[in-house]
Amino acid sequence: MACACATAYRFQDLGDPAGLAASLAAVCARERLLGTVTLAPEGINLALAGAGAALDRLERHLQRETPFAGLRLRRSAAAALPFRQLRVQRRPSLLALRLEAPVAARRPGRQLPPARLRAWLDEGRPLRLLDVRNRFESRLGRFAAAETLPLARFRDFPAAAGRLAADGRPLVTYCTGGIRCEVASAWLGARGHADVWQLSGGILHYFERCGGRHWRGDCFVFDDRLAVDPALRATRPRLCPRCQRPLGGERCPDCGAPPLGTY
Repeated sequence: MACACATAYRFQDLGDPAGLAASLAAVCARERLLGTVTLAPEGINLALAGAGAALDRLERHLQRETPFAGLRLRRSAAAALPFRQLRVQRRPSLLALRLEAPVAARRPGRQLPPARLRAWLDEGRPLRLLDVRNRFESRLGRFAAAETLPLARFRDFPAAAGRLAADGRPLVTYCTGGIRCEVASAWLGARGHADVWQLSGGILHYFERCGGRHWRGDCFVFDDRLAVDPALRATRPRLCPRCQRPLGGERCPDCGAPPLGTY
């Protein structure tokens, strides 16, 4: 059954989101949406799938009945539902890496639209393109010109990025949907990197607007599709039978286990 997928996030000081979590759980259940909604005192992050009309109604509810006025869902098509259940959860923060400053005091990098990044790469403009995802994600696919970091998980970012010296070039961070590069760019800017940008909407928005130009491989996604190509089609790469991470060859570079068939 064809369906629509939607993602969105917003950093916004909320306080205790308990009541908001309960109301969103009820709306998503009523609309038969599957996926994950994470709420924290610093905002919202969601990845959901279902009927397009149901996502339209959720978007209107978010804009009119919650603190997230103007929040838009980024959509993509899927041949089948990529989630198996609905989870609406509250956490202390949206990501494992926590910034101590309240959202209103943070200074993330400037938003760089996908078409502008493509133009910069087309013309060979001097820049540093930094992949802030985990190493198994960047191993599966990345921008050809990108620098990668040896991250087992995002909370390792400060230790790895602390060795990056500013060299005068614009520093552009990117991740899957934008939320990690917003935190990473704020962290970098607070530590002396003067010209910091973040890819608006992340890799998935870049695929939607620019296809696969300057990209190599697939993009890992955190749902049953496992990965998508630049046309946003599920590719389902082989998984390590032990640690369940995508394989880049015949043996898992993370735990050393050999592959067992395909997903």
